Amino acid sequence: ALNVDLAVARGACDQARELAAQLAGSFVPLDEAQGTARVVVTPPEGAPRVELDLSDFRGPTLEQDLGRRDFTINAIAVALADWLRSPQTPAPLIDPLNGQRALAQRQLAACFPGTFDEDPVRILRAFRFAAQLGFTMAASLEALMALAAAGVGRVAGERIRDEFLAILATDQAGAAVASLGRLGALDTLFPELGQGRGVHQGDFHHLDVFEHQVEAVRQADQILASCAEFAEPLRQALVAYLAEAFVERRARKSLIKLSVLFHDVGKPANRQVHPDGEIWFIGHEHTGAQLMGPIAERLRLSNREARMVVELVRHHLRPGFLSREPELTRRAIYRFYRELADDGPACGLAWWADRLATRGPRSRLDQH
Repeated sequence: ALNVDLAVARGACDQARELAAQLAGSFVPLDEAQGTARVVVTPPEGAPRVELDLSDFRGPTLEQDLGRRDFTINAIAVALADWLRSPQTPAPLIDPLNGQRALAQRQLAACFPGTFDEDPVRILRAFRFAAQLGFTMAASLEALMALAAAGVGRVAGERIRDEFLAILATDQAGAAVASLGRLGALDTLFPELGQGRGVHQGDFHHLDVFEHQVEAVRQADQILASCAEFAEPLRQALVAYLAEAFVERRARKSLIKLSVLFHDVGKPANRQVHPDGEIWFIGHEHTGAQLMGPIAERLRLSNREARMVVELVRHHLRPGFLSREPELTRRAIYRFYRELADDGPACGLAWWADRLATRGPRSRLDQH
């Protein structure tokens, strides 16, 4: 979709309604109290959908409006007439915060110190931009984000979902999730994950429950990046499978990583230490599935998406059990796919990420 941000002095919602009527588009109120709305125009088949986001100035002037945006790379404007005259090379650019320099340096910098306090979801946006664009963050950002991290708990679930799944769609999701964990934002968003901090898993694991789940996302990044470890024609089929979206802009790849992040969320409640010192987590997959349901609901996932992530958490051990069978029968394979259907390959990929995260480099075949 083509997305255009339009800033007006006032009356953005009323203007968006009028524009939607003139363009035969749809009017979508985003935040009428703050004066933001969207016009969606669906062109003939084959052309990209157009989204026009209209918002009132965040201050008396355009320059003050730009100064209240999130990052300097997003605080560059051009007069509408100049853009329409030359959409490919519009000029002159209005750039009071040197956003062009930040673009050239491939760096994210805040427009003002209170940017994350004003809208804590910008913490997730920072990591999304960094992961999608390969940008670094200005040295001042981490401290600002840490101070505002507790505020992400008050952000609407839909906004958290869109930003978090966009992070998981990148190939740098593990690093982003680890950073969100260090800042405290991850624990605020998902206190269920924080329960795994410091939960030792025994000698078979080299990480506690929390760090293991984050490491599993890192491993999923590598496995799912281009499916390079698979031979053709399976590789292309898997790439298409991962790109399939149950809801627009939310591909299966992101949902697999979401389930990978939470695959052992049931372990803290099921931890048992036997007399011989061995640590067991019997039934943690079922406890995890019970916990995953409310998490999916908080994120406002669709019913199909929620069913997928819950079932992947519930069945994440099964490919391992099947791999240890003396003989993998057609009956066993049938039972697996009867229960998981189209999510069967996703379950296998999630198990693989879990396996590689269990004992670090020692889990890789080429290190045996």
